Amino acid sequence: MVPKKIFRDLSASTLQVVINQLFGLLIFYMLSRYLDKSNFGELNWSIATLSVVTIILTLGTDVLIVKRIAQGEDPGQIGGLHMTHTVMASLLFLFLLFGCRQLWPAFFEQHNLLIGVAMSLVLTFLSSPFKQIANGKEVFYNFAVMTVTANAVKAILLLAAGILGFFSIKVIIAIFIVASLIEWIVGAWLAFSSIGKPLKLKWDKDQYKALLLESLPQLGVLLFDSALARVDWILIGLMKGPATTGEYSFAYKIFEISRLPMLVIAPVILPKFVRYLNNGETLGGEKKMELSLLLKFETAISVLIPIFFNITWTPLMSWLTAGKYGSVDAPVYLLLSVCVPLHYFNNFLWTMAFAQKQLKLTFYITVVVSLLNFSLNLLLIPKFSSRGAALAFVISTLVQFVLYKVFVDQRRLPVPTVPLLFSMGLAAASIWLAKAFIADTVTALIVSTGTYLLLIFVFRLLHPRDLYRIMSILKK
Repeated sequence: MVPKKIFRDLSASTLQVVINQLFGLLIFYMLSRYLDKSNFGELNWSIATLSVVTIILTLGTDVLIVKRIAQGEDPGQIGGLHMTHTVMASLLFLFLLFGCRQLWPAFFEQHNLLIGVAMSLVLTFLSSPFKQIANGKEVFYNFAVMTVTANAVKAILLLAAGILGFFSIKVIIAIFIVASLIEWIVGAWLAFSSIGKPLKLKWDKDQYKALLLESLPQLGVLLFDSALARVDWILIGLMKGPATTGEYSFAYKIFEISRLPMLVIAPVILPKFVRYLNNGETLGGEKKMELSLLLKFETAISVLIPIFFNITWTPLMSWLTAGKYGSVDAPVYLLLSVCVPLHYFNNFLWTMAFAQKQLKLTFYITVVVSLLNFSLNLLLIPKFSSRGAALAFVISTLVQFVLYKVFVDQRRLPVPTVPLLFSMGLAAASIWLAKAFIADTVTALIVSTGTYLLLIFVFRLLHPRDLYRIMSILKK
C-alpha cells in the first residue's frame, strides 16, 4: 500500500505542475495563434527582460527562506523578514522604472509593453514569501494552489476575451495584472492558514543583514542563471526584432514544457537533499542508493517528451498555429532538446552543491557559463539568427554540466555520467530510426517511443521494480 505522504507531496507537486502546464499551454496557444509574430515576440521579450530584473530583486533570499524553514526556523518570523524585503525591492524597482521612462521615452515607446508587464511581475514577486513558506514547510498542496491560481485566471480571462472578441495586446496586459493580484490574495490567505496568523512585515536590521550576507553567493547564481536562461531572448529581440523573437520563443516554450517531469520531482527532493547532506556526516548505503535511484529514474524519463516533439514537431505545430510556426522552428527545438537531459543532471548536481553549502562554487560556475553564453550569443545570433541562439545555449549547458561534474563534491554520493550518455544515445538512435524508415508521423512516434523504452530495460538503465522503489523513497 502506497503511504499517504507520497500523495500529499509528490501528487500535490505533480498536480500543480500538470495543471499549470495545461493552463500554460492554453495561454501559450492563444497568444501564439491569435497574436501576430511581432506582438507575440515583443510580449515575450518584455517578460524575459523583466523576469531577469525580478530575479535580481530577490537578492537570492527566496531559496534560503525555504532552507531555513525546512531546518525548523519560525516561518512567521523569517517569512515576515522576506516580505519586508520584497516590498522594499518592489518600491525601489518601480521608482527606477518610471524614472527611466522619463529619461528615455523613445526606448519605452519602442517597447511599449514594459510598464504593464512590470506591474504584473512585481505583484507576482510580492507573493513570493507565501510560496517559500509553503515550500519550506513542505505544504505542497498550498504551493500548488498558489501557482495554479494565476495561470487559471489568465487562461479563463483570455478565453473569455477571445470568445467575446476583445482579444488585444492591451487586454492581455490587463489580464496579466489581474491574475497576479488574485494570486497574491490567494497566497496571503493560504499562508495565514498554514502558520495560523497573517504574515506581517518584520524588520530586524541584524537578521536582515545576516540574510543578505548569506544570500550573496546565491544571488550571483540566480542572476547569472536567469541571464543564461533569457539572454538569448533579450539579444534576439535587440538584434533581430520582435518577429524573430516570436519564432525563437515559441520553440523555447516547448523546450520548457519538455522539462515537465523535472519540475514535478525537483521541489520534492530538495528538502531530502538538505536533510541528507547538510550535516556533513557520512552518507549511509541506503541513502546513497535512494539518491542514486532518483537520478537514474530522472535520467530515464528525461528524453521521453523530447522524443515526442522531435517526431511530431512540423505537422503538429503547423496545424496548431495555422502554419505560423512549424518547420521554421524545427531545427531550433532539435538543438534545445539536447539540453533537456543535461538539465536534469545539472539540477541534481546543483541541489547537491546547495545542500552541502557549496554556494560559492555554484556562483563561479554560473558566472563562467553565463559569460560564455552571452559571448556565444553575440557571436552566433548575427550569423545564424535563432539557430545561433539555440546552439549557444547547447554549448553553454554542456559546459555547465562538465563544470558541475568536475567540481561538485561527490565523495559522499558519486554521480555517474553513464546513465546520461546512455539515455541521450538511445533517444537519438530511436528518433533517427523512426525518421529514416517511417513516413507516417503517428507510426514513427509509436516506434521511436517503444524502441527507447525497450532499450532502457534491455541495457538495464531502469528496471520495472525501480518504479515502486522510487515511490517508497519519496514517501520519506
